[in-house]
Amino acid sequence: MNDIVYFSKMFQAVPHLAQIARVLPGTFVSNRSSTLKVVRRQYPQLQSARYLKHLGPLGKGNRKLSGADVIVTGSPYREFLQPYAARKCTVFHGTYMFLSREALQANTHFDLLCIIGPRMQQMVERFADDIPVKAVRTGFLPFCEFPQRTEAHRHEVLTEMGLDPSQPTVVYTPSRRGIGSWDQAVEALLDTLATHYNLVLRPHPSQGVTPRSRDHALFRKLAARIEARPHCVLDLSRFALSTVLSVADLVISDANSPAEESLFYDVPQLFVETDTFSRDTLARQGEREGMHADDMARLLAIYDCGPSVHFGGQHQGPHDFNATVEDALARAAQHRSAREHYFSWVFGERDRQANQRVAAAIRQHLL
Repeated sequence: MNDIVYFSKMFQAVPHLAQIARVLPGTFVSNRSSTLKVVRRQYPQLQSARYLKHLGPLGKGNRKLSGADVIVTGSPYREFLQPYAARKCTVFHGTYMFLSREALQANTHFDLLCIIGPRMQQMVERFADDIPVKAVRTGFLPFCEFPQRTEAHRHEVLTEMGLDPSQPTVVYTPSRRGIGSWDQAVEALLDTLATHYNLVLRPHPSQGVTPRSRDHALFRKLAARIEARPHCVLDLSRFALSTVLSVADLVISDANSPAEESLFYDVPQLFVETDTFSRDTLARQGEREGMHADDMARLLAIYDCGPSVHFGGQHQGPHDFNATVEDALARAAQHRSAREHYFSWVFGERDRQANQRVAAAIRQHLL
C-alpha cells in the first residue's frame, strides 16, 4: 500500500487535490486550520490532518508527510518539501495564466508536472531545451466535480442559497486582495444592480476563507445592505466554486481563473478593470515575467469574451452595473465564438476525467 499525501497551505488547491483523492485515496495535510475547516465541510470524505512544525513527529500531519511515498500539491513549496524523501507531483492550482521561464524554473524540483491544457503545454514546450521537466497533459481537475447544469439542479442550489430560481443569477467573483476589484466595485454592484437579479458575492478565498481585519470590517459594513437587498447572498466559500458557477447566468470577474473555469458552461462574461488589474497591467506583468508575445496576445483574448467596465482613471462617480449587466447579457451571443476559442486554448477537453488521467500518470511515473 503506497502512502499518498495531498498538501496545500491554501484552500485554492483543494478542489484539484480532492478530485485525485477520489481515485488515489490519501490524506490531505495543511498547516492552516482555516483551510482544514473548509475541507472538512466541502469534502468530508477526504481524510485530513494538520501539520504543526513545533510538534515534530508527534503531529499527525507531520508523520504523514514524513512517511509518504508521494506528495501531491498545487504550488511550488520548494523549501517546505525539500526535507521529504517522497516523490513529488504538482497539479497547479487555479488555471495558472502565467508559466514564464521563472515560474517553470520554480517547479523543477517536482518529479512530475500535470499540465492543464494546450496553453500550459505550449509554455512548457517553449523552454523544453533548457528547463527539462517531466510533464504530462492531464486536464483541469475541478471539472471533475462540475455538476450537470439542469433545471432541477439550478432550483435545488438557488433554493439552498436562499435565492429565487425564477430569476437570472449574477455571480461576482473578483481576484485576491491587493489586486482584485472587490474594494472598488462591490458597493456599486450592490447599490445599482436591479433586484430582479439574484446576486452572489463571492470574494476570493484569501478573503472568504482566511479574512484579515480589513476584510472582516468590509463584510460587517456590507452585511446590512446585503440583508436588505432581496435575492442577494455573500458566499464565503460555503459552496464549492463549481456549484456557484453551475447556476450563473453571468459571471462578473477581473478576468481571472474563475472566469476561465466558468467557460466550461459557456457562461456570459462581464469584466471589471481597475488600476491594479486590467488588460494593460496584465500585459505589463507578462512582459516582466518574460512571456512569449504569442502567449501574451492569446492570454489577453480573454477580454474578447465579454464587455468590460472600468474603475479608476477616467471613471467618475458610481458605476451603473444594471446597465452593463443588461448589455452583457444582450450581447452574450456575439461573444460566444470568442468564449469557445479561449476555452479550447486553455483547457482543450470539456470533460470530467482529469482525475483519472492524473492518477494514471502518478501510478506510471511515481509509484
